[in-house]
Amino acid sequence: MTNAGQTRFLHVANGTCTTRLIEAAGIPGAWSIWADPLYEGPVPGGLSDAELVEVRTRHLSGQYGQVDVDAVNDLRNWRATLERHESYDELILWFEHDLFDQLNLVQLLTCIRERVPAGKPVSLVCIGSFPGHPRFKGLGELSPGELAMLLGTREPIGEAQHALAARAWEAFCAPTPEALDALRRSATSALPYLAPAVTRFLQEYPWTSDGLSRTERRLLRLADGGIDLAAAFARMHEDEDAYYVTDLSLADLAEALSRTSPPLVALASGGGSGRESLQGSVTLTELGRAVLAGERDRVETCGIDRWLGGVHLHGDADPWRWDDERQRIVCS
Repeated sequence: MTNAGQTRFLHVANGTCTTRLIEAAGIPGAWSIWADPLYEGPVPGGLSDAELVEVRTRHLSGQYGQVDVDAVNDLRNWRATLERHESYDELILWFEHDLFDQLNLVQLLTCIRERVPAGKPVSLVCIGSFPGHPRFKGLGELSPGELAMLLGTREPIGEAQHALAARAWEAFCAPTPEALDALRRSATSALPYLAPAVTRFLQEYPWTSDGLSRTERRLLRLADGGIDLAAAFARMHEDEDAYYVTDLSLADLAEALSRTSPPLVALASGGGSGRESLQGSVTLTELGRAVLAGERDRVETCGIDRWLGGVHLHGDADPWRWDDERQRIVCS
């Protein structure tokens, strides 16, 4: 893997797309991933990490089905790889600016502090743009040569990054969102992409104007008149800087909005299921159109049952809302 005398790297990246690029670029070292979609499903506080792994395993297994069982089991393998710290000399983290990566990064830094000796060098490659990529979305769109250029830009992780990550992770897992809202308005320069990502996460709370999250509103607008999910998927990313919607996330969202009572969209299957579910189409219902127009409130009309980190939104009168005019979370 490395020649005698070379530094033994362990690369931990945001997904297999990036690890393949690391290999293709000829960057030496072993690799692992840390890629849990933490903005979806329960991430309650007050649990040990082992207990949280069980919660996330149940959620991911139920959401994505048997086809993803091996990937879910990797939650444990990722941690075991870190703990084999005698097998590497430097730990290099490869992440991006978006919400998916920033949440994984703060969780990972928290786990590193608990599992990796304090004297072990840990460094970070984390970018939000790259020359020649005007609509940069992530490391996966770079060529192997471009990715290789980033190795020399890595910066050491120190106390400032660890302390901020610990505060952010505790706030994310808290049962109410006040601490997370306050954190993004505090000093976060140690992790410069964290505050914008947290702001985007808070916009997934029901809005004071109509009870829709930002992502729900985007899909309802696209569904007005009907649209294939595959076409909607490409357009869900318009006007997004810190949030990336996966195909599985979009399929789950469309299904959830079609099963509200009463439904906000009509979902027509295209004959696929699971990973082929983007073959279907969605059309706005009359209620969906009324909610989109601000004439009805999504939560008051349909209720809600959704986890956002450690916060469980449920019922038809949940108090936590995003106030877009004031750019903050409010308790209604």
